[in-house]
Amino acid sequence: MKTTLISIISLLVFSATAFSQDGFDALKASQYPLKGTARYMSMGGAFTALGGDASSISLNPAGLGVYRSSEVTATLNLQDNTTSSLWNGQSGNDNNFTAHFNNFSVVTAFDGNNPNFSSAFGFSYERIKSFNRSGVMNGTSQFSSITDYMAGYTNGIQESDLSTANSNDPYNNTNVPWISELAYQSYLINPNTSTTTPNQWNSLLGASEHVTPQYAFTENGYVDQYNLGYGVNINNFVYLGASMGFQDLSYSTSTNYLESFGNGGSMNLQNQIYTSGSGFDVKIGAIVRPTNFLRLGISYHSPMFYSMTDNYYADINYNTQYKGTAYTPSEGGYSKYKLQTPSVLTLGVAGIIGQKGLISFDYEYADYSTMKLRDDNNSAFAFNTENQDISNMMQGVSTYKIGGEYRITNSLALRLGYNYITPATKSNAVRNLPNNTVRTDPQYFLQGTTQNYTAGIGYNYKNWNFDVAYVLMDQKESFYPYNDTWIYSAANTVRPASLITKTNNFVMTVGVRF
Repeated sequence: MKTTLISIISLLVFSATAFSQDGFDALKASQYPLKGTARYMSMGGAFTALGGDASSISLNPAGLGVYRSSEVTATLNLQDNTTSSLWNGQSGNDNNFTAHFNNFSVVTAFDGNNPNFSSAFGFSYERIKSFNRSGVMNGTSQFSSITDYMAGYTNGIQESDLSTANSNDPYNNTNVPWISELAYQSYLINPNTSTTTPNQWNSLLGASEHVTPQYAFTENGYVDQYNLGYGVNINNFVYLGASMGFQDLSYSTSTNYLESFGNGGSMNLQNQIYTSGSGFDVKIGAIVRPTNFLRLGISYHSPMFYSMTDNYYADINYNTQYKGTAYTPSEGGYSKYKLQTPSVLTLGVAGIIGQKGLISFDYEYADYSTMKLRDDNNSAFAFNTENQDISNMMQGVSTYKIGGEYRITNSLALRLGYNYITPATKSNAVRNLPNNTVRTDPQYFLQGTTQNYTAGIGYNYKNWNFDVAYVLMDQKESFYPYNDTWIYSAANTVRPASLITKTNNFVMTVGVRF
């Protein structure tokens, strides 16, 4: 009888040396959707050359120099996600609704009536990302099975390392990945005794046996950012600014990967991952006003420097010749590490159309192949393979933003905007789990294009402003349940599922100037 033995002390020793992060994890903490005040979001975030909005603090702090009076704003965001999938001709969908305060800011202006020199100090709280999302994918009968992946991934590991006989503890063996141990404990893989090559493994399934897969996931969490910024106005011609952001990250996901076997039986791999972290970044920017109708802007965001902690838990429920559930240790897998996100450069140009309207365009670039993982001592050596994968599998992302505003009256304005965002993952990117990893979730998502369609209305009454916005985000992805590099048959090639996530954001901002 196979059993699972674990001690807290040995787990801590193992977890200190086994890192489990990769480029797909780094992307979760490095990419941020369109967030900010209702005016900012309704114009597609194309504000690099404009300023005068609380979101300037985190986009282009030079926009603080545009302020002539002090301001307090608060923003509420209602968000509804619907994820639709198509996998081998079968559809699936799920949705998730959340509400949160998106932005709170205080801007204090100094010498606002002085045309030669004025300045403003700003503080803002922003929820720059909400992870909340859920999805369901229903597949059809196929040859490819995660048990094939588990067998190929385990090749080279001797059975004595996986066995718990003689008080052996596989979960404290740095030669044993935890997903291999779960597969062995669940009788999903068996030693190949017919080969002359030692330590080879086979799936419990026959070569011609079909499986029907299903996958469901739920993500929760947020990235909150606290900004301090300062901007100056020089002769109503040049605006300069700088800000610092402090981030607080909390993320959790729960996944279920189920296979029903064609000849009877099934398995269900369940994973829970919890991530927490904190970080900081610095932003600088400038706006130039060469004429009354033209604005030019530029901003630079340094990388965010995160300190992160991950916890992993998993189990496999199996119903084959044997029935039961195999668990990873109750204390879970654990690792601490650091993440450096890419720097971001944004260029903007805006045209002012008299007293009636404006149109603005931004171009933003971030190279996600420059992300870096480091250990808790800030050394990248332990992540040499993972960082090389990031360099090879991630790429630069271009974001195009356009926004416009037209004032029907002095008090009422209409706004429209649009974003187009290119993928951060290359088309041939795969998840390569390390040979000694504690994580047991081989699935990954490849990005497609993302688009934001935005609209809004603004109303001013005396010193008060009331803004509402609607943003539809359309995000395309491809889902892979595992990397088929470990599977040695063309017939068993993994066919991905196509995902479209549509996020409806309803945003309301109230502000007062004084």
